[in-house]
Amino acid sequence: MVSLSDLHLRAARAAIARAALDALPDAALGDVILRADQRLTVSRAGRALDRVGGCLIGEDVGRGKTFVALAIARRWDAPLVIGPAALRSTWRMAAQRAGVEHVFESHESLSRGHVPIRPFDGIIVDESHHFRTPATRRYAGLAALAARAPIILLSATPLQNRARDLAAQIALFFGERAFALGMTELSRFIIRSDSAVLNMPMVAPPQWLPLDVDDTKILAAILDLAPAARPLDGGDAGVLRTINLVRAWASSRAALQATLHARRRVATAIEQALEAGRTPTRREARAWTGADDVIQLGFASLLVSSSGHMTDAVVRDDLGSIQRLLALLKTLPDPDVARAAALRALRREHPASRILAFSEFASTVGALFCALRNDAGVGMLTANEARIASGRISRDDLLGNFSPVAQGRHSPPLCENVSLLLATDLLSEGVNLQDADVVVHLDLPWNPAKMAQRVGRVRRPGGSAEVQSYLMSPPTNAAILLDVEARLRKKLETTVRAVGENFAVLPHMAAASSIDDSSAATAQGAYIEQISTWHRGTGSTGRSCIVAGVRSTERLWLAAFSDGCLHASLNKTPQTILSGLAQAVQIANGLPRSLEPCELRNAMREVDEWLSASFLASVAGLDGADGPQRQLVLRWLGTAIAKVPRHQLPVVLRLTSTIRGGMRVPFGIGAERQLAALASVGFSELHATLETMASVIAAATTHRSGGDRQVKNAPPTIVALVIAGP
Repeated sequence: MVSLSDLHLRAARAAIARAALDALPDAALGDVILRADQRLTVSRAGRALDRVGGCLIGEDVGRGKTFVALAIARRWDAPLVIGPAALRSTWRMAAQRAGVEHVFESHESLSRGHVPIRPFDGIIVDESHHFRTPATRRYAGLAALAARAPIILLSATPLQNRARDLAAQIALFFGERAFALGMTELSRFIIRSDSAVLNMPMVAPPQWLPLDVDDTKILAAILDLAPAARPLDGGDAGVLRTINLVRAWASSRAALQATLHARRRVATAIEQALEAGRTPTRREARAWTGADDVIQLGFASLLVSSSGHMTDAVVRDDLGSIQRLLALLKTLPDPDVARAAALRALRREHPASRILAFSEFASTVGALFCALRNDAGVGMLTANEARIASGRISRDDLLGNFSPVAQGRHSPPLCENVSLLLATDLLSEGVNLQDADVVVHLDLPWNPAKMAQRVGRVRRPGGSAEVQSYLMSPPTNAAILLDVEARLRKKLETTVRAVGENFAVLPHMAAASSIDDSSAATAQGAYIEQISTWHRGTGSTGRSCIVAGVRSTERLWLAAFSDGCLHASLNKTPQTILSGLAQAVQIANGLPRSLEPCELRNAMREVDEWLSASFLASVAGLDGADGPQRQLVLRWLGTAIAKVPRHQLPVVLRLTSTIRGGMRVPFGIGAERQLAALASVGFSELHATLETMASVIAAATTHRSGGDRQVKNAPPTIVALVIAGP
């Protein structure tokens, strides 16, 4: 016989689930069947779009983010997809399978200032980590688009270097206040599952490919280079230039030579311009053309408009030191020979495998291809060309020869089969290559996210049961100067804490500090997945707030509110971090018990106190730090009221009250920028400006149910309360 306490607990859990989650969508999406975890992600994202107008789906590579986004897009009539140009065909094929029509615009077109004018009512941004710099034209274009529509961000690696990268993406729908949030608070906007996908390959711990190379003389010569000649707007960054040279050297001799040639072209451009008493800008310096040792430009004095500030001596010293280093390179053994030998040895170790080798430098890819082109089954792919031993082929044909199953092709003839593909990082995003099972990092990029993206091309459903990864060791002493591993590991710690880590990215050069692999986003996924199982509970008992008790050695309460928020208090300590909520949900999943009247009164009093404080902070604008643009608008509104004639005051007060109320609602940085621009025009057309401001806020908030509540100053109500104790 089921007790009354058990019925109340089931009902409370069900009410919490209904408050926190929307109903799960249909599994069928065109001819695609969504997994249970994908359907839960769709539900969570839909709730986030309704509450704050956006979310960031940070699922690992291979978990089907594209189909999840298309499932969400079914709620829209005209979705807009923004992604790298190379993924246009990928989205077209996925949308055809899903039966969802869309318009595609590329990252590159936004960078050129092209903003689509076709109507749309929702935005999907693939590889959203490319929008992590607010000062770029690309970011400004997307921010303007997101000012009038909900936005879904997709990235397996949203945090590339620092927390500000993540904040910039969240700001697209949450505004400038995102930059004032801590990592845990930012993680609340990331939707990431906790459960593993059963058919995802395992990733073995990465290993180093050692090189028996001593390039100490080259390292010393790089450090001895004279200060670089700089364009007029080039800045100093002398240490950064040196590090870039060493990074190129650690990748290949060819990459170092290419970097030196580029530096020499800039120095020669400056030298020629100085003869006319001018110093070129970076853009003007790029107009100089060159081949090998011949660098020239006609009519230099006609093309350069800037006054000179660089001395002839600096340029001569720079050119002289570059020439000496290039000459030294010709006299010493080429370490690229050892790199090619290491790849040959790796192929012998994995004779039945397809190997995918990545580099940041096209010159590294080209040099290793030249060294290995006579070996069977070697191909190369850069932004400019795709090649096999017999010559150029199309990009699609090369990928089909290397990964036929993933590309939906028949196995190629033996003479066209590619089992070692050398590629630049253009291939590290949005391409399925699960026929391969070995990944080689020919160099270490600045951030581990790039390394995860590389492995993600291979680690996909339907691939090998295990993926092997290797890193090419840098030349002797390169690691000492660059300290690359320490830089990457520090960034990796930040990423793991915010997003989570599904496989090891870096091997250990030496004993490294332990990394806390607890992730705020993953913790949120864990308790949401637990709550999703509570949908099986019974319905409401008819009371406005369902209260139940659960057995626990610790005292806590877990409350769900009408706006979908959850809050918990463990031993009278508010659990504001996601791991605390996860612990509270786990305890609330225990056995039922009856409640004492005093327990209920105390818990309800604490909930009311927290709710009142939270609501008052929201109304007062204390729940989030307003950024400079909102502060500018609020100051402008105060000045506008003081300047308006008395007979216009009622209309102006009505508009300013509407605007101030809307300013308490989080919305995207694009709308904030529009409002700040309006506030900078003065007060000559005050009424029209205020009406435009009100329409901007309306467009930015009408699709958000959470925004309506805050504008109306109506606090949420409690719908369920679970009280735990002995």
